[in-house]
Amino acid sequence: MAEFKEIASGSFTSAGTAKNIALRSDFDVFEVMNATQIATTQTTGRGCMYKWQRGMADGTGVMWSKEDSANTVTLEWLTSGGFTRVDQSVQTLGAEQSMSGTEIAKATSVVTVTGHGYSVGDRVRIYGTTAMLQVAGYDFTITAVPDANSFTLGYIDMSGFAADATAGKVRKVPNNPIYSPQANRITGITAADPMVVTLAVTHGLTVGQKVRLNVSSDFGMVEANSLIGEITAVDTANNTITLDIDASGFTAFAFPTSAVAALGVTPAHIVPIGDAATTLDGSMDNTAQILMKLGAGADGPAGSANDVIYWRALASGYTLAE
Repeated sequence: MAEFKEIASGSFTSAGTAKNIALRSDFDVFEVMNATQIATTQTTGRGCMYKWQRGMADGTGVMWSKEDSANTVTLEWLTSGGFTRVDQSVQTLGAEQSMSGTEIAKATSVVTVTGHGYSVGDRVRIYGTTAMLQVAGYDFTITAVPDANSFTLGYIDMSGFAADATAGKVRKVPNNPIYSPQANRITGITAADPMVVTLAVTHGLTVGQKVRLNVSSDFGMVEANSLIGEITAVDTANNTITLDIDASGFTAFAFPTSAVAALGVTPAHIVPIGDAATTLDGSMDNTAQILMKLGAGADGPAGSANDVIYWRALASGYTLAE
């Protein structure tokens, strides 16, 4: 038997999407109450209270739901869309998955992996590719999930590659790196004034930060190598940063061929080096947190759009053996 104490509580209005709750310390029990649905007479059934306890599998939980106009309450076990505890200090890569069919389509940057289980915003590592060794070993942010068997790498233009990938592996990168700001591989640079740089992974950089460009001769734009630029604009939709560098006379940036990549190249990348302001807003901060991820929807603890949700986290003070 365990004695529990409340360590944190709060509330939010649901956006109809999964919700991450960051905690200052670890927890053993997590409870959710959907005030909107509790106060509503049900006709088709809606979840209204939820509970998770340490040891439960990811995505699971217990749900109390109101099933009819008489507000009959039933209890059921959630097998998906429930609670997932996330410790961002864990750096273990996800399970290896094999690509299938046309593994990476160069025209659309769509990767085919049967039953991949990934979501928009997940970071994945691509490796073991054939006919597309330019991206082997790269991390990318997933920008779209067309179906259960495919996902899109939206921050790279592969149309200039010679062929689709015909094999490959992929693993999810859970929380790597946990320090911010992070180095990031470059997937595109405009030969323009000002220079616009596209990055492979969601960068989180801000205006005023400074970065150093590292562009080897394998990527064409050697003039950019070792230059330092200040970020003057950020485009989150396209994952780009604009730098105060006139690249209008530079050689075009281009990925090497797969054959050249097979011999070994240094990927083009940026390294944050500081800020233009007097304060170091971009200092190296450990961003790891312990989170509870709440699944959304009619039978999810994060609820539907505009639902008012109350939650509390509890920790075990001690355990009594019986």
